[in-house]
Amino acid sequence: MPVDDLPGFGKGQVSVQDIAAQLAAPILAPSAGQRVLDACAAPGGKTAHMLEFSARQIDMTALEISAQRCERMRDNLQRLGMQVSVLNADASDPSAWWDGRPFDRILLDAPCSGTGVIRKHPDIRWNRQPEGLAGYQQTQLELLQTAAALLKPGGVLVYATCSLESEENQQVVELFLAANAAFALTDCRDFLPASATSLVDTQGCFAPLPTEEIEGFFAARLVRSSVPRSHQ
Repeated sequence: MPVDDLPGFGKGQVSVQDIAAQLAAPILAPSAGQRVLDACAAPGGKTAHMLEFSARQIDMTALEISAQRCERMRDNLQRLGMQVSVLNADASDPSAWWDGRPFDRILLDAPCSGTGVIRKHPDIRWNRQPEGLAGYQQTQLELLQTAAALLKPGGVLVYATCSLESEENQQVVELFLAANAAFALTDCRDFLPASATSLVDTQGCFAPLPTEEIEGFFAARLVRSSVPRSHQ
């Protein structure tokens, strides 16, 4: 049925979200009093879930480059009765929007090929080409590098996609870590419910394949060292 017809939807009592996407918030694990950035936020499902996860006690900034998608996100957050700073801005250009105060937690749900949600978007089979992965990877690395510079020492950055391709997932994380000694990969198992720990790969990244219950997804939990760079 149309989502607006779901009982309680218009009153903000329920939302619709894929199971894999629902696990982004516990992997990031924001807590009360923290400053949190959702760097590619529209339509706002994960933004809202992170607020609920922290009992609405975080300072949340939601960033989105598309003005139209920003409006959709504002509508969703208003329906849920949530107060969020929604910015129509480019995550790759912090000089245009960042106030200079670093974040405790950052979720970067990066633009990707979307191969993990091909069941919902079957056109992906025809409008994505293998040679396009290099372009996605370059954008993803640039966004990840930029987001990392906005994170406090000791902070957590979750890099996520709805792609199945290693070029957009494990390879991006490996390239980032090779260039950023202050960051380390931590095991997502420590933050997931027991029912989802089998969906974590050998590197500790949450990487479910599509099934009848769950869409394809990828999330890597990156922690910035609390030791100043000059002392490493």
